Amino acid sequence: MAPSFPLSFAPQSADEATAHKEIYDQLRQAVETFPTAPNSSTSFTYSRHPDGWYTFPEGVVSAMVIKSHLTARTTDIFMVTFPKSGTTWLKALLHSALHRRADDLAAHSPHQLVPFLETQVFIKDRIPDLSSLPAPRLLMTHIPSQSLPDSVADSSCKVVYLCRDPKDCFISLWHFLNRFRPWDINEAHRNFCDGVSLFGPYWEHVLGYWRWHVKRPSQVLFLTYEELTTDTLGQLRRLAEFVGRPFMVKEQEIGVDRKIVEACAMESLSRLEVNQSGTTDMVDKTYANNIFFRRGVCGLFMASSFPLSSATEAADEAKAHKKIYNQLRQVAETFPTAPSGIDVPYSHHPDGWYMTTAGVVSAMVIKSHLTARATDIFLVTFPKSGTTWIKALLYSALHRRADELVAHSPHQLVPFLESQVFVKDWIPDLSSLPEPRLLMTHIPSQSLPDSVAASGCKVVYLCRDPWIASSRFGTSGTSSGHGILMRHTGNSIMHVLSYWNWHVERPSEVLFLTYEELAADTLGHLRCLAEFVGRPFTMEEQDAGVDRKIVEICAMESLSGLEMNRSGMTNFTEKDVPNNIFFRRGVVGDWRNHLTPEMARRIDEITEIKFKGSGLRLHPQFLQAKRELNKL
Repeated sequence: MAPSFPLSFAPQSADEATAHKEIYDQLRQAVETFPTAPNSSTSFTYSRHPDGWYTFPEGVVSAMVIKSHLTARTTDIFMVTFPKSGTTWLKALLHSALHRRADDLAAHSPHQLVPFLETQVFIKDRIPDLSSLPAPRLLMTHIPSQSLPDSVADSSCKVVYLCRDPKDCFISLWHFLNRFRPWDINEAHRNFCDGVSLFGPYWEHVLGYWRWHVKRPSQVLFLTYEELTTDTLGQLRRLAEFVGRPFMVKEQEIGVDRKIVEACAMESLSRLEVNQSGTTDMVDKTYANNIFFRRGVCGLFMASSFPLSSATEAADEAKAHKKIYNQLRQVAETFPTAPSGIDVPYSHHPDGWYMTTAGVVSAMVIKSHLTARATDIFLVTFPKSGTTWIKALLYSALHRRADELVAHSPHQLVPFLESQVFVKDWIPDLSSLPEPRLLMTHIPSQSLPDSVAASGCKVVYLCRDPWIASSRFGTSGTSSGHGILMRHTGNSIMHVLSYWNWHVERPSEVLFLTYEELAADTLGHLRCLAEFVGRPFTMEEQDAGVDRKIVEICAMESLSGLEMNRSGMTNFTEKDVPNNIFFRRGVVGDWRNHLTPEMARRIDEITEIKFKGSGLRLHPQFLQAKRELNKL
């Protein structure tokens, strides 16, 4: 079915188009006089609307056009969210509840079914005539309450508002914008706390709608993302009743509402072809639909912007990938095997090294389907040679973002190609990763894709005394255990030699490090690493102690003390593995996805000040108190 909202409109007459363009141009001239604020994540600066909020200049223009030229009706339903608060999900739920047509979602993105007024409707010098839309009109916006058309309040139409915890909102917004241009999290955090963000300040945006809800609860429904995730079915029924489309007892008995919840779940939406490969126009650009699902329930993107799992593949593509993996599994089954000391035996790769069969298969897929770029950085180690440590050091040196180690294990920031990326019958498209791509593997040099050597990209190799590295595998003292240990040692020596020879032949492309060197002079080798990958520490940074701070943060004692590495998990192949097994000390800390405790404290502090006296609490433990207040 086609969406009920016209994303394209009948052509305007020449006179009408001229008149509309004149209105937009006059407002653009006005907006050029407004105060601005830097926005390091994209190419534009934010403009400050006279009502006190920020967004991109064309968004301010569109909001002003909407204010003057959109007339709300009593039957309208305005859906409003603060950016990155669950907008895509709520659009799908509300559209499906209103029309009882969840099947629309198979053919159309939620952003096509319920487009944004300011970025999809009132754009390109157009003032559309929405009078022909059937009632009820479902209209979506991020515009703060004080800048909506006066007719919205006067008409007593319905307003559904969704927000979420400001810390999670900030992180989700940072991740989203970081896809378009790398943005330092500390700078982004300062901007957010200062109120400079898309349609921010966050606190004033939320409070505007909260106060409207308190004053007119029959007109404004105030929801939090936390409530919606805790009881999706209950909140869907509440939504449907609020907009005048309650689920009848018979509908509930046959599961109509439950089917909508299932169809609108982010896992379900992200698997649909339209959301994997489709696109949606916003303002003057076309965006891939899958970018709206990467931070949903599926957890499709990591802080490092490295896809540990990607948007689900199209059925034909998934079938083709599975066929490739199955063919290679059949081949690998013919390889010689050897005991491994773990649950599954080792397979002997044709190039002369041992690994689990799944690892050998993944390595063969990588060999054939990964194309290296000249700007790539391959990080390679023999297992148990200081991998976790070097991942932390190199990632922090490359991005100058050691703060991410608070919320993510080094194995999440720099995942293994063979056990975290090319897994589960999946051949990912890594072409969209920003440069330089930091790619991690244990694969021996002779089995890497030919393009690694041919491209002239950088390779950082770390090894250690082969006996120490091999003994870390924890084999028993039996003769079979001794054989396994020797096999590991032999693997280690051959592994090391192949990269050593490559380093000798091409020292400008391959940096060869030993764990012992790194332990003896960590600061010196960090500087060497940074220079090798094209991110040398400047004298100013060294004087300010930036490099020393990275060394301190990445020390194993420091990493093992983080909550993330004490109690967090990382997915490898088909299992979730506790992060603490990668550290000698098992004490860790996981501050909620990407925020340091200080950042979280700062946001909580602002929230408390801004919301003081309003009666509003966003944290889950206060949701019941808010519900009780709503009953008064």
